[in-house]
Amino acid sequence: MLPDDAYRAKRDRTIAALQQWHRAIADCADIEEETGASFWRLNVRPHASGACPFEVIIHLRQTCDLAIGPETYEHRTSNELDRLPAMAEAITAGRVLTRSKASTMTGLVLAIETEIRLADGQVWKAERWLVMGTKPGAMTRDDQWYLPYRR
Repeated sequence: MLPDDAYRAKRDRTIAALQQWHRAIADCADIEEETGASFWRLNVRPHASGACPFEVIIHLRQTCDLAIGPETYEHRTSNELDRLPAMAEAITAGRVLTRSKASTMTGLVLAIETEIRLADGQVWKAERWLVMGTKPGAMTRDDQWYLPYRR
């Protein structure tokens, strides 16, 4: 955990960058920004069909929650803050993928992964396992790529 003043400075820089980003895409998405006593929230719903919706909630307790497409990743550490503006840019550009992993034997979806390819070549990934306590064995992958906000 960061000292409170260092975290607030980092949070404020991230919020300012995300505000600048959302002003730049205001013509191609519906955007809601909300500030509360203990959080800041940005919800972005693109106008273009097939583009990826995005929501971020930055909490004072040094965590953030992300909703990327159909997936939600809660209680992410403050280490994520520095990457949020680059992630938002990548989502806008259509460099985001939701991958479902299913058992080849049963067809049961075992896990869902979100992957965002940042402009600098790095990849942000998060995964959510739906079935716990079993060895997955052979799996199939179903990739859903999203479209850019502007075409």
